[in-house]
Amino acid sequence: MGAATAGLLMVAASAMFVVGVITLSDSRAGEAVGVETRPRVELPVTPNALLAVTDESGRLSSLVVMTLLPDGQGGSVVTVPVNADATAGFGLQRRPLVGSFDVGDVDGLVASVEEMLSISIQRAAVVDAAGLESLLPQIEARTLVLPTDVVDTQGGGGLIADAGPQTFTTNEMTTILAAIDDDAEVDGSQQNDVAVWESLAQTAPTPATSEAIALDEFGRALPPETVADLVSRLWQGEVVVRDLLLRTLDDLENPTGVDVVLIDRRDSTLVFAQVSPALVSTPNAGLKARIVANFTDDELETAAAIYDSSGEVAIELIGRLLFLGGNIVSVETAGTGAPPVTIIEVADESQVQETIDAAETLLGGAEVRVAETLLDGIDVEVTLGISYLEHELARAATGDAPSDAAGTVDADG
Repeated sequence: MGAATAGLLMVAASAMFVVGVITLSDSRAGEAVGVETRPRVELPVTPNALLAVTDESGRLSSLVVMTLLPDGQGGSVVTVPVNADATAGFGLQRRPLVGSFDVGDVDGLVASVEEMLSISIQRAAVVDAAGLESLLPQIEARTLVLPTDVVDTQGGGGLIADAGPQTFTTNEMTTILAAIDDDAEVDGSQQNDVAVWESLAQTAPTPATSEAIALDEFGRALPPETVADLVSRLWQGEVVVRDLLLRTLDDLENPTGVDVVLIDRRDSTLVFAQVSPALVSTPNAGLKARIVANFTDDELETAAAIYDSSGEVAIELIGRLLFLGGNIVSVETAGTGAPPVTIIEVADESQVQETIDAAETLLGGAEVRVAETLLDGIDVEVTLGISYLEHELARAATGDAPSDAAGTVDADG
């Protein structure tokens, strides 16, 4: 009986195999429902690192986010005020980064910066002046203009450098970044930090060096393993320093009067959506958007009363979309020219009509279509056209000025 049963099973299996082959060979029967066939483009790989500088007592004195270009050489340095509000303006309690900093808790600092800037940090390091100097390339003395006097209350015991044009070695510049004046507001030292980093960035080669970069199987630059490796690669190509826009808080927003500034969320979103789109977080419930504002100077002349640059156009729209619960992942402001009419490409065909309805009010109308190529992590791409500038001019003429909302909403949305 066992042998007979086994024989029957073998016959049945053979029959099922034949049916399976016939089914798979039939293109209609073998076609899966809903399989995406459009080409997909990935966002560029741009490794980043958080670098914190401390004084001799282990207090936070300077902070930057460094990001490599996709080809693995050169990139950007974004300066972050150490008294920036870690809560990003939510709630009534202000919490400056420097107030909760613990030199032994790098992960805690990373978490605070990630939440504040809505980005993912891949690597981080906390160094003193000597540690920072060991990371940076050895350069000749540089001349830079200090916005304010540099005073180190504890480490240097007084005035280190006067405001104005000065010539500094790498050692002296790292000393400036590590200095803390207990009797002054943090804003002054932040301005000096920007000046120092801009001077250091000018020592980077342009174009990039010919030093070989290891590639993965797809031809992409392998990510650096350490912060030191990232800094080394950063100074193998052009380095751009970007300083985030800040806004002060009134007494109602800062009832305890703590020394704190609020990073303009619209501007920080613009900066990181340009330098590191693949690492931008999407905390809001709405769609993930890419904004293209490639207006030339001549095209902006038509709206000179409102906008001086494509960046300003993008910042305003970012604020509106954030306020409405959207997420901005990628932004382009190349200045290569805009189409006559705004073009919106949606990844999902079911969103076409809803997008058309929203575009009329928000953008002054647009040509809405289904994207032929999918962008990884992007639901909708908005390429602003001349019609958008005309729409904003009409709004201004009727007294409906462009929104300056910072993109923050309360807990109820």
